[in-house]
Amino acid sequence: MPMKGRLLSKPGRNVLGALALSFVLCVAGAGCAAKETTTTSETDAATTEAAASTEVPEGVVPVTWEVTPEHPMIDTDEARALYQQIKANDYPTLEELKSNPVVAQLDALSAYYKSLYGNTADIDTQERKDLRENLKTWFLSLGSARTESIDENGKHHYVYDGPLKKEYQMELVLGLPASGKSTLVTDPDSEEMGAFILDCDVIKAELPEYKESHAAAADAVHFEGYGLMLDSMKEFLKGGSMEGTNIIIPIVSSDLDDLTENFIKPFEEAGYHVKAKFCPAKPNEAAARVVMRELGGGQLIKSSVAFNFGDGPEKVYNELSTKLNSDGEPYGYDVEAVDQAA
Repeated sequence: MPMKGRLLSKPGRNVLGALALSFVLCVAGAGCAAKETTTTSETDAATTEAAASTEVPEGVVPVTWEVTPEHPMIDTDEARALYQQIKANDYPTLEELKSNPVVAQLDALSAYYKSLYGNTADIDTQERKDLRENLKTWFLSLGSARTESIDENGKHHYVYDGPLKKEYQMELVLGLPASGKSTLVTDPDSEEMGAFILDCDVIKAELPEYKESHAAAADAVHFEGYGLMLDSMKEFLKGGSMEGTNIIIPIVSSDLDDLTENFIKPFEEAGYHVKAKFCPAKPNEAAARVVMRELGGGQLIKSSVAFNFGDGPEKVYNELSTKLNSDGEPYGYDVEAVDQAA
């Protein structure tokens, strides 16, 4: 049954509640070994045993509360102070961030949940297969972004039930994590184009481990969410149920060949007009906003990933922007830099 929703701004689109509650989570040690005959009580016991046997790093507390800026993912005065510093646009350098003890605790927390859940893409129970199929159905039932309200600062608040147009338009939105891809480009362009947003983060946020950990297990669910995104993408290509529907893909990419082979080429072969935009951001500012987002309730990304893209996405865009698409036009056009502070 399609799940109606995407009515909340990211993070926290909790539209799979009933489905997630019925899902039987099977975890054993650092992996995800499961049997299709496992009962709910057996699974609960296995999960409890795994949690008990997974060592919690010193100074790290598993997240059992709804994460907010006032009650951050690392619930210390130092974490709250770092959040407020970044919110005030006082951005540490990358070196300062890499050596910050709050960042180290975030990484330890991510590692704890990866040890607890393993790679959830490896879960092979029938219950999980049903969950993935229902999640894909729900995801593909979403509409384009639609402005629900505009606050006193002129910020648009979107819901995702707008009309979708079938004009064979595809837009890539490139940039660093937390560079403003969604706020500055994806949401407003989706509303203007009547375009579906193919965003892996939307899917990951609905997986049960992600919800149970209040976004701290993002690393554990990453490959499962990405796989579901790619599976959903097929529906927009030749012969798919949504072929020709306008689509926007926000993505962090440091490899033009990979981007071309896995995203640009398939859509052009399906007849799409492909364009690309880039959201500029200084690496240390984007990295700091990643940390602020994590502390305030967003998905937890390992610093070894989030901090090390450097100028890779910008180089990819610069190289791509002057190349010609299948219609003989340059792929790229720039996004003017604006204040991207959250």
